Amino acid sequence: MKKLLSLLLAALLLASLIPAAVFAADVPTIKWVVPGNGMPDNYDAWKAKVDEYLVEKIGAKLEVEVLSWGSYGEKRNAIINGGEPVDILFGASDTLYNDISKGALMDLAPLLPNYKALTDVLPESLWAPVTVNGAIYAVPTYKDSAMAHFFVWQPSVIEKTGIDVTELNTFEKIEPVLKAMKEQGINYPYYLAKGGSNFLLDNYDNMGLPRVLGVRYDDQERKVVSLFEQEEIWDFYRLLHKWFNEGLINPDAATLATAPTDLPFTVSQGWPNAWKIMGEVGITVRFVGPIFSNNSVMGSLNSISSGCQNPEKAMEVLQLANTDTKFRDMLAYGLEGDNFEYTDDGMVKQYAVDRPWPWPRYTSGNHFILTPSFEDPTIFENIMSVNDAAVPSVLLGFTPDRSEIEDQLAYLDSVLNKYTSEICTGTGNPDDLIPMMIAELEGGGLRDVIANVQAQVDAFYADK
Repeated sequence: MKKLLSLLLAALLLASLIPAAVFAADVPTIKWVVPGNGMPDNYDAWKAKVDEYLVEKIGAKLEVEVLSWGSYGEKRNAIINGGEPVDILFGASDTLYNDISKGALMDLAPLLPNYKALTDVLPESLWAPVTVNGAIYAVPTYKDSAMAHFFVWQPSVIEKTGIDVTELNTFEKIEPVLKAMKEQGINYPYYLAKGGSNFLLDNYDNMGLPRVLGVRYDDQERKVVSLFEQEEIWDFYRLLHKWFNEGLINPDAATLATAPTDLPFTVSQGWPNAWKIMGEVGITVRFVGPIFSNNSVMGSLNSISSGCQNPEKAMEVLQLANTDTKFRDMLAYGLEGDNFEYTDDGMVKQYAVDRPWPWPRYTSGNHFILTPSFEDPTIFENIMSVNDAAVPSVLLGFTPDRSEIEDQLAYLDSVLNKYTSEICTGTGNPDDLIPMMIAELEGGGLRDVIANVQAQVDAFYADK
């Protein structure tokens, strides 16, 4: 009897030393699909730590699939169209409404009253762009929710040109700098992938519709226009084509899936001094924004799949990602002791070079509960300063009813995708391509769609 009792006590002692997650085989596993740089090589070790924490906090485990940037769109569509089991799906303005039209997303409105911690931490203004006919289809990410675009230069390269770039805030003004860089031996100073350069389109709020129509963010008359017929847009793509012909843009831009990440010049969305470029703190010059618009809010969304078997647990995962610093750090920085460590003064030190974490920070949750990096301790204050300084779009809070124009919108989107890589990389001549694209868009109902949306905008703001 004593021997049996000793064995039982030993077994209980051993069990107390094993993480609870080991015994939690019956708890639900929530699968989250996101874009990034592919699966982490330490995924199993990271998942074990995350599961241990989540089992204790909410009684769930987490499975994450980080799809590579180049294949994300195609694989994401295959997941949705094939009905592959997934619980949480990352999206943005260019995916949300297509997902809704396919019935791929769950309406979160009935669930949200039970997740007050989530709704309390996210500003009310973030929810309007993801609300369609009273249904809420995503949890928006609270981050640099106001959109601002910057030119980012490598200081040592710019120093050699002898040009002061700090006041050069248009594409026309930076042309001499790009040419000087080329003379220094940088073959293609404006290196692009097939997504191209479409930053000036962000001066227009497209309301989550295909980026062929929109309202300029500061147009108090709220006129819905055909974007590629606007002179400032057309002139920009003429300039881009000129740069392509002059060898300032790489010749494979229209077919290149992703551009290199470490270049002496780039254009990106963010906030002042947000980038290291070629190992140096980049010189940043803002040329668009900051604008607080439906588009900018919808830059990072996480939705629950309509096929999710346990939406309550999926909501708990999303609530934790937006309210719990420890879990948020795990998502943003990776495995403690491998991808990062906490410093004595309560900051994060990342091993970004030796042990990079491939899941992008901006895709997973609230930025303002993250532990800041010791390399940039004021980062989240800087992000919030951009949000605070932003000019609201004249359409902020307006969401169009797509029900009568859904077929036309799908067609317009297909036409845009047909032409965008050649136009937006400068590969093709816009004076040839844009009229061809507009003709196809008009054949698919562009003018009718503009009229429909204009009527909705007018009605919405009639009494405001």
